[in-house]
Amino acid sequence: MKKITLLIFCTLFLHACADEKTNNNPTPATASTQPQAKTTQAIADSAAKPKSTSWNGSILSDATIKQVQEDKYIYTQCVYKEAQKKGYKKIESRVATDAVIKQCEPELSKIRETFVNDGVPEVIADRYLKKTRIDITRRILKSLMFAEAARKSGAIQ
Repeated sequence: MKKITLLIFCTLFLHACADEKTNNNPTPATASTQPQAKTTQAIADSAAKPKSTSWNGSILSDATIKQVQEDKYIYTQCVYKEAQKKGYKKIESRVATDAVIKQCEPELSKIRETFVNDGVPEVIADRYLKKTRIDITRRILKSLMFAEAARKSGAIQ
């Protein structure tokens, strides 16, 4: 019964779609959507026009991109070196991760300075830093939890 009802519904729907294509007179439903389409088109056109004060991501120079990559590498190395210190083995992995990330925060702020000096809006720079911080935090937490589990199981002395 459901299949038959669905078949009838689909047939009627296709028939209605075919009638709209062949009918040249606009119905009240399509007539009311035409001004709305023009309004939507006008909004799209105004959004497509670049503003002189807006920032475009493609304007970053190669030197800036390279500097950001170098700063990110330095930050990553700082975090990994900090996590290797023996003092973090004695505390819980989540607390240790938080402490490691806080110790290397000055390295991360260098990335922000590079972005801001090149004219990147602070909101975008902060978003990038947040993403970077979260990614590194997840990796460090994972490795510290693994090391903690290995110590507790007796695999590592």
